Amino acid sequence: MESASQQSAPQQAEAEPAVFTRAGVWRGMKLTLPFSISALPFGLAYGAAAAGVGVTPGEATLMSALLFAGSAQFAVLSLWVTPLPLMAMVLTAFLVNARHVVMGAALHPFISNLPRKLVLPLAGGMTDAGWAITLQEMMRGRRDLGILLGTIIMQWPVWTGGTLAGALVGGAGLEPKRWGLDVLIAGVFATSVIGLYRGRGDALPWAAAIAGTAASLLWLPGNWYILIGGLCAGLVGLLRHAD
Repeated sequence: MESASQQSAPQQAEAEPAVFTRAGVWRGMKLTLPFSISALPFGLAYGAAAAGVGVTPGEATLMSALLFAGSAQFAVLSLWVTPLPLMAMVLTAFLVNARHVVMGAALHPFISNLPRKLVLPLAGGMTDAGWAITLQEMMRGRRDLGILLGTIIMQWPVWTGGTLAGALVGGAGLEPKRWGLDVLIAGVFATSVIGLYRGRGDALPWAAAIAGTAASLLWLPGNWYILIGGLCAGLVGLLRHAD
C-alpha cells in the first residue's frame, strides 16, 4: 500500500504554480520551428488572395501584423466587397475565432496563478499550433508560459512576411485550394493535437467534436462547424467529469 506522502506527490506536482522564463521562450521557439515553416505557404496564399480582391500589399501586411488571425482573415476576404460589410466581417471573424474561448479555458487551469497583465497579451497572439504545443508541454509538467511566447515569436514574422511576399506577387497561382494549402494547414494542426490524447478517457469528447463538426458541415452554412464542434466536445467533457 502506498504511503500518504507517495499518494500526495502527484497532487503536489499538479498544483505546482506556473512560471514565465527565458528557457520556456527558447523551448517554445524550438518546438514551433516545423510549424512556422509549414505556415509560410499559408501566408503566401493569404497575401495572394488579398491582392486578388483588391487589397494592397501594405494593407494586407498590416492586417496580418495586427490581427494575426489566420483562417479568420481568409473568411473575411470572402466578404470583401464595396462598400465593406463591416458588421458581417466582425461577426464572421468572431465565429471563426470562437474556438479560442475553449482553447483558453483548456489552458487556464495550468496558468491560473499568473497575473492577467501577462496572460492576456499572450492570449491575444495564441495560434492553433501555439496552443497545442503549449498545452501539450504543460500536460507533461512544464508549466512555463514562456513556451507560448516562443510560439508567437516564431510564427508572427513568418505569417506577416509571407503575407507581404504573397501580396507582392499577386494572384500568380497561389490560391490555397488550388495548391492544397488549406489541407496542409489542417493536417499540420491535426498532427500537433495528436500528442494531447491521454487515453480512452478522451475518446468520447473527441468523438463528440467530430460528430458535431460533421453535422454542422452538412446542415449549417458558413463556419459554424468550428464553434459547434468545440462546444460539443466541451459539453461532453464537462458531463463526464461531473459524474
